[in-house]
Amino acid sequence: MSLQEKHKFHSPKETADFAGRFAEKLHAGDVVAFYGELGAGKTFMIKHICRGLKCIEEPTSPSFTLINQYHTPQGIDIYHFDFYRLEHEAELANLGIDDFLYNDNICLIEWADKIQSFLPSQRYDIFIRFLTDDPEAREIEIQHHGDYEESS
Repeated sequence: MSLQEKHKFHSPKETADFAGRFAEKLHAGDVVAFYGELGAGKTFMIKHICRGLKCIEEPTSPSFTLINQYHTPQGIDIYHFDFYRLEHEAELANLGIDDFLYNDNICLIEWADKIQSFLPSQRYDIFIRFLTDDPEAREIEIQHHGDYEESS
């Protein structure tokens, strides 16, 4: 099953608020794959999802390390991947990517298009797009793949 929703936000605050609400849907074992151009707001949204999950550590971009780990008061580990600098999927062999994606962690993945063949079939895909009429505005499309339960 795949469900889709689209939203338009006209300010960073609206996007941040939405990311916090989206965080409430996440549970241990969820994978969220992010897609979008450089500067579209993938890291921004992930930071606010982490804040919504009440991460103990302040989220930062793992551009040079590929992965950051955060912890929640509920004992859930959050893994934040940034594959912008990934040149070949073979580099993932040393990372043990399957150990993260198929576990009771929450995985938030920037530049997920670079690891498409590793992504689980049950996941959220988030596409962030610039809107041409306003430099602060974004369209965010979320596709739910799998048997996710919607919470109200």
